[in-house]
Formats: sequence, C-alpha cells, structure tokens
Amino acid sequence: MAAATYTYTINMASAPKGAHIGQNVVAWDFNSGASKAGTLSDVILLGKIPSGALIVGADLRFGAELMDAAHWSLVLLATEASGTFSTYATLIASMTASSTAATTYRTVIPSKVSLSDDRAVQYVTLALNCTTGASGTVSFSTQGTVRYMSDGSSV
Repeated sequence: MAAATYTYTINMASAPKGAHIGQNVVAWDFNSGASKAGTLSDVILLGKIPSGALIVGADLRFGAELMDAAHWSLVLLATEASGTFSTYATLIASMTASSTAATTYRTVIPSKVSLSDDRAVQYVTLALNCTTGASGTVSFSTQGTVRYMSDGSSV
C-alpha cells in the first residue's frame, strides 16, 4: 500500500487560532475507520500551531491495532512555498502502536515555534508520521493533546 495522508478535519479545516495569550491546546480523537493506516510514510495531520508558540507538553494514546505494530513520530511540519511540507521539529521521535494493547506517550520538553517573518504560512502543522510500518491496520485510532503557551506575539 502506498503512503497516505489523513486529515483530522476538525482541527485542519481553518487557520490556527491567533496568538492567544496564555495556554492553548490542540486536541484530537482520530480514527481511520475502514481506511488502513500504519504503512511507512503515512502522515496524519492533526492541527495547526501558530508561530510564536512555546510547546510545553504532549500526551498521546494509541488504541490496540488489529494487525501489525507501527512506529510513529510526532512532528511539526512547515509549509514550503511550493505547498509541500518539511519537518520543522520532532516532538517525540519514536512511539509504537502495539498490536496487543493500547499505549500512551508523554513529553514535556519545550519547543519554540519561530518562523521567519517572510514566510508565507505563519504556522506549523502538528502531525503523526509513520516511520516504520508494514501493511497498515484497519481502524487505527489515536487520541491526545499538545499544549502550548503564547505571550500574544508572533516571534
């Protein structure tokens, strides 16, 4: 199966919230349904985080998979002028979605989103990237939150 991009429409349909002063949260409850997810290079777009945000933590849960285990990374993607994505930062480098039990992951390593002023798109996209996978699994599920702070500025 070729790599696929899935979109969590609830968070991805509109621009990110402005640089709201204080704590902000990107939350998701994604289920691929009948679509297979977990093939090498599959990407799930989860939400948008504005430039100037300081990411302060992430909590994730993967449901038990029906088939093969897959390894994922939680990344921030920047949109290039051509419309393609490039990896801006990696929040969690290696997570395994198990075929036998639900798994949870947490990180509290701060990460600052600081895009240059001349960038056309002033946000990064939060995504799960499948770094190792076989045939994918039907009904892949993940839930989680990424928390970020903002002082109201975009730098």
